Amino acid sequence: MKKSLKKIITVLLSLTVICSMSATAFAADSASAQTKTATTKATTEKAADIVSTLGMFSPAEGTTSVKIDKMTGMAKVTFTTLARSAKYTKLSLVKISKTSAVKESKAVKGTVTEVSTGKYTSTFTFDISVSKLGKKMPISLYQVYTKADGTKIDGWYNYGNNNQYYLTVKFTPSVVNDLTKAIYYQKRTAGTDSLCAAAKAGWDSLTDAQKKLVVGFGYYEDASEAKGGYDYFGADTGDASADDPANANSIGDYELLVASFGTSFNDSRVLTVGGVESALETSYPEYSVRRGFTSQIIINHIQARDGEFIDNIDQAMERAVKNRVKVLVVQSTTLMAGAEYDELVSEVNKYKSHFSQIVFSKPLCSTDADKTAVAKAIYADAAVDAGFKNTATAAADKDTAFVFMGHGTSHSAQVLYTQMQTVVSGLGYNNCFIGTVEGKPASTSCENIIAAVKKAGYKKVVLRPLMVVAGDHANNDMAGDDSDSWKSQFKAAGFNVSTQIKGLGQLEAIQDIYVAHTKDAIAKVVAKTSISKVKAGTRSAKVVVKKQSGAKGYQIRYATSKSMKNARTVSTTSTSKTIKKLNSGKKYYFQVRVYKTVDKTKAYSVWSKVKTVKVK
Repeated sequence: MKKSLKKIITVLLSLTVICSMSATAFAADSASAQTKTATTKATTEKAADIVSTLGMFSPAEGTTSVKIDKMTGMAKVTFTTLARSAKYTKLSLVKISKTSAVKESKAVKGTVTEVSTGKYTSTFTFDISVSKLGKKMPISLYQVYTKADGTKIDGWYNYGNNNQYYLTVKFTPSVVNDLTKAIYYQKRTAGTDSLCAAAKAGWDSLTDAQKKLVVGFGYYEDASEAKGGYDYFGADTGDASADDPANANSIGDYELLVASFGTSFNDSRVLTVGGVESALETSYPEYSVRRGFTSQIIINHIQARDGEFIDNIDQAMERAVKNRVKVLVVQSTTLMAGAEYDELVSEVNKYKSHFSQIVFSKPLCSTDADKTAVAKAIYADAAVDAGFKNTATAAADKDTAFVFMGHGTSHSAQVLYTQMQTVVSGLGYNNCFIGTVEGKPASTSCENIIAAVKKAGYKKVVLRPLMVVAGDHANNDMAGDDSDSWKSQFKAAGFNVSTQIKGLGQLEAIQDIYVAHTKDAIAKVVAKTSISKVKAGTRSAKVVVKKQSGAKGYQIRYATSKSMKNARTVSTTSTSKTIKKLNSGKKYYFQVRVYKTVDKTKAYSVWSKVKTVKVK
C-alpha cells in the first residue's frame, strides 16, 4: 500500500514528540560516566511527567522513562533525582508510618552519582502496576547524609515533621500511546484488564491539546501503517450502550454461540453482529444466544474506550462450561471456511469433553446456492441505495460500476472471491466487480479492479464492503480520505466515486442465510428422550426408555444420590434394560440419554429427567 501524507506526518510528529518528551532511561546498573553525562544539564530542572511533592527528592527533567509491559500490565519507571547534598540510596513506595522492616521489604536500591563536589543524584528503576499511573504514591526514603558538624544521618528519613510525601507518574501523550499499543495485541494477557482501564484513565486525563499528540504506532508488517492515535479514543463510532454483549450467565442446557471477528465501530456492530444474533434468537428461542469475538484487539478497544466487556472464544467457552451447557451449536459469521474459521473450530474443540455435543454451523458462503443468494442480496441493496429503481435498471446502466471490497486471504478459501465474480457475472451483473483490501487473490487488488472497471468503460463507481461488518476496513481502507484508500485511488484514476458504508450482517436476506445454516446444524443435535417407567425387582430394576427415532443406542446411568455422584453407566440398543446387583431396600435415581453417529462422530443427547425407584 502507498504511504499516505497523513501517515508520513504522523511518523514525523511521533519522532518530534518522543524527542520533546525526553524519555532517557537510566537503569540502576548504568555506568557512572553515562549517568553523569546525561544528568549534568538536568540537575536543576524538575521533570513534568514524574513529580514529587517533596522538593528535595524530585525527578530531573530529561531522565524519566516509563515502559509498559503488555504481558503483565506493569510499568517500569526510571528517573534520576535532582542533585542534592544528601544521598538517597533506597526508595520504598509505602507510607512513612510503616515499620523499617516493611520499608526494607518494598525498597528498591538507587544508583548514587556524585555530579559535582558534595552534590549527588540518585537513579531509581522500579515496577508498578499500570493502575497506579496518574495516582499519588506514598514514598519513604533511605538517606545517607553527613551534617557540617560531622554528624551522620543514615536511615529511613521522616522529613522532620512526619508529613507524608508522594510521587506521581503522570499520564502523558507518550504513555497513553504506549498503553494503547500494549492492548493492540491479539492475545489476552494477565495485564489486559488493567491496561485497558489505565489507557482509558490516561486518555481522560489529557487536555484536548495533549490528546492530539497521541500519535499512534506502526503495526505488523507495515511499520508505516499507523494504528491507535487520537482516533482510538477520539473517533465517534456510535453509542456502545445500544449494543448487547450477550455475555450473561444462566444459559441453560442449550447454547447457540455466535462467533464473529467483531468491530469496534459501535453503530455497525449493533446493526450487523447484533442483527444476526437477534435473528437467530428470534428463530431459535429454545437456545440461549451468546457472543464470542475472535479478535482480541477489537475486544480490548471496545473495553478500553466504552467499558463494554465482550467475551473472546476462550472466555465464551469457559462461560458455557461454568454454566454446565450440554449442547453447543456454533454459528460463525465468517464468509468462508478460511483460516479464521479453522482457528475457531480448533479453539472450541479444546472444550469438547465438557459437552454432550458440539455442532458447527456453516459460514455464510458455503454452497453455490449461498453465493447466489448473497450476490443477489448485496447487489439489490446496493442498487437501491445508489438510486436505481431495481436490480434490472442498475444492471443495465452503462455508466455506473458497483465494486464490492472484501478482506482477502492467503488461505486456499480465497477462491471464494473469484467464484463470487463468476456468480455476479452469471446473474447478468456485468457492472459488478469483486475486490479485496489485501489483494489476495492478486486479481482482486485495487489496482487490478481499477484497470478492469476502466477497461469496461464505466465513469462512476459505487464502493461497498463485502464484509459482515462495516468497520475499520470499510470506513478507512475503502472510504477513507487517505491517498491509499480505495476511494482516493479510484478518484485519482478519474472516476466519480460514491461509497456505501453498510455491512452484510444488517441485511435481512443475509441474516436469513445464517438462520437457515443454524437450522441445518440444530438438525444434527441428538434429541433427548425420557424414561417411560422404572420397575423395581429383587436387587434389580427394569428401565423402559421412550424410543427415539434414528438412535443408535441409549445410555442409562444410575446412582443412590440425586446428584448422580458416583453414578454407573450402562449402554443398550434396546428400549428396555434390566439392571442387576443393586442394593436391596435402597432408593435409586435413573437417567437416560440417546447416542447416535453425527458427522462420523459419536454424539449424545442431554440426560433426561430423573426417575426413582426403591429396590426390593
